[in-house]
Amino acid sequence: MPVPNLGPLRMTLIVAASMQNGIGASGSLPWRLAKDMAYFRKATTHLVDIPEDDARMADAGYERRKDVRIKNAVIMGRNTWESIPERFRPLSDRLNVVVSTTQGPEDLGIDTADPDTVVVKTFDDAVTFLQERRIARYLSTNHADQSALGRTFVIGGAAIYRYVMTHSSEHWTLDNMLVTRIFSPMDFAKQCDVFMQEFRSPTQQAWENELGQKCSAVASVESMPSMNSTEDAASWKQAPKAEHSAFFADAPLARDACELLQDKESVIQFQLWRRNQKS
Repeated sequence: MPVPNLGPLRMTLIVAASMQNGIGASGSLPWRLAKDMAYFRKATTHLVDIPEDDARMADAGYERRKDVRIKNAVIMGRNTWESIPERFRPLSDRLNVVVSTTQGPEDLGIDTADPDTVVVKTFDDAVTFLQERRIARYLSTNHADQSALGRTFVIGGAAIYRYVMTHSSEHWTLDNMLVTRIFSPMDFAKQCDVFMQEFRSPTQQAWENELGQKCSAVASVESMPSMNSTEDAASWKQAPKAEHSAFFADAPLARDACELLQDKESVIQFQLWRRNQKS
């Protein structure tokens, strides 16, 4: 039977950012936020069904394999890989894909015997690798130790974030962004030397600035100023809590979605941003 084309690989960017989109300092993070770290781990390991892939393959006569191990993937650049403490590399229970134009597995301390951790030269090479693992949910292979693909997350750094936010391709698409917005301290950006591309409209930035001013006390987002959800010109729109929860199939990890949370000395919010099809 011919194997159908499953279409572009859908990706989700995940990042923690200050009010001014600061994301790094001196090759590391300028904060240590336990709740954000736990959310990152749960978000990138939580598996959900992908019914559109299942339906397309079923129409072609293929069913999802019951014997295959499925993992989500994390795509990262070399600097992000090296910023992860060695004892935590590779990130467990995930397909680790490192993009480096100059370094190989031996240079980065990657065990070449691990089929779920790879180094590729380009972002497109990463997509090709993951598309093969995507189809492996349905096709038998000769490599029982290889995991098939669940969701795909882009985890940094700034150059890869910028690339996926400013480019388009018939082979992949960036549909969602999971942003941990750090509302306070509001001056975290002064400690940052790496910044993420701005994606918010002026109206959305003003809303977040107003919210940040009120974060001296933790409160439910419902008691805070509401974002203008009718701004059709914005490239990205923040999803409401119900939609954020549905993204994780109503798993417990989405319980705190959209809420303002105290994380050590900071106030943070777990946000889901979705590409605005009207923009």
